[in-house]
Amino acid sequence: MAGKRKYTIPIQLIELEDENYHILVEGEFNNNNILQWVVDTGASKTVFDANLAEHFETDELEATEVQSAGIGEGHVETQIGVLHEIHFGELPLNNWPVAIINLEQINTIYSQFTNIRIAGLLGSDFLLKHKAVVDFKNLKMTLYVS
Repeated sequence: MAGKRKYTIPIQLIELEDENYHILVEGEFNNNNILQWVVDTGASKTVFDANLAEHFETDELEATEVQSAGIGEGHVETQIGVLHEIHFGELPLNNWPVAIINLEQINTIYSQFTNIRIAGLLGSDFLLKHKAVVDFKNLKMTLYVS
């Protein structure tokens, strides 16, 4: 892709149950705190765990109610926030807008099958913006930035 910078980051495939795979990537905050993210093409918006408050600031003083299929049932309390500086491999992101949602339910499910704790879901907004290409054979994801 001409005129774009390419970033390649490793992915990890985890099998939560037989034939039930999730793609994970590591995100590293500037304090060297490494957190796991699920690559979720079914999520329209990237979300981050409300329980990790040291890594974000909210844009709105009040939480809003939105309906979010797949992250629990019915309405999910959501705030809009921005993440402090984070890196996915060599790709730096600063003041990155995300939906802030309590991911405790997802982490409870993960804890039944693995010791991995999920910090967020990389949604289609992020994947589309960065023209993400997932290479399952070589366990890597390539992202592009103009």
